Amino acid sequence: MTEAPHLNPLPSRKGRDGPKQKSLLRPQAFGAAPYPHYGSKVVVLLWILAVAVRLVLINQPYVDYWSWRQSDVAAIARNFFEYGFRFGYPQIDWAGGSGGYVGTEFPILPFFAAIFYKFAGIHEWIGRSQSVVFFAISLPFFFLLVRDTWLGLLGHEPSAGCRCHVAAIWATFFYAFAPLNIFAGRSFMPDVPSLSLWIIGLYFFLRWLRDRKMAPFYLAAIAISLSILIKVTSIVIVAPILYLVVGRLYQTPGVSQNGAGGSRATWTGRSPD
Repeated sequence: MTEAPHLNPLPSRKGRDGPKQKSLLRPQAFGAAPYPHYGSKVVVLLWILAVAVRLVLINQPYVDYWSWRQSDVAAIARNFFEYGFRFGYPQIDWAGGSGGYVGTEFPILPFFAAIFYKFAGIHEWIGRSQSVVFFAISLPFFFLLVRDTWLGLLGHEPSAGCRCHVAAIWATFFYAFAPLNIFAGRSFMPDVPSLSLWIIGLYFFLRWLRDRKMAPFYLAAIAISLSILIKVTSIVIVAPILYLVVGRLYQTPGVSQNGAGGSRATWTGRSPD
């Protein structure tokens, strides 16, 4: 018995129950052209909210969790300010009667904080704001990185443009509002600045693989180098870089990994022409 189309809650298949019905739950209903523009507005809203959350109590003293780590970085910044801007000689306060010189990460964060101390005085918000600024810069690159990666996985699928934007928006939301990221993203520590440079560098490396222009390669090299210098554990970025390079070397020309022949989007993230 033929089912009445208006009683069927699911989209009907063409050729069985009449013309295919549209549903707002399907990416095609948004349209391939207007949805990316809509997605950009959502990302801007997420960016504003994420930054605003991290600015709450931005001048709080370093008495929260990881206070010892933040206090060490703040002490190095204050000693730069008080005893001279000697970049290669960071000093801590708990070395007893010695000079307090310490081996540490590339001290670019406390050095920049000391420069701002010269103009605004010693305030906690200066050190905390550095992490907020790096996070704010990296968030659009995170969205683009996820979007291009998903676009590469979907290849020539009709709904690829919409689905990759949906995935990128959700990924950006969870990245921006993860409690640990919010906490670390307003702390005077090198973790979030290093992670932000990590994301930016990986995005430009992907762009270099796709376009083969040298400008993205140089930007990727600078960002990744600074990321590792600021926090040495960021060297794990070697793993995805090796994956991308090996995928490039062993890719069969004209054959994509998702079965769509001729797709360049499989590993590069480039949208089909």
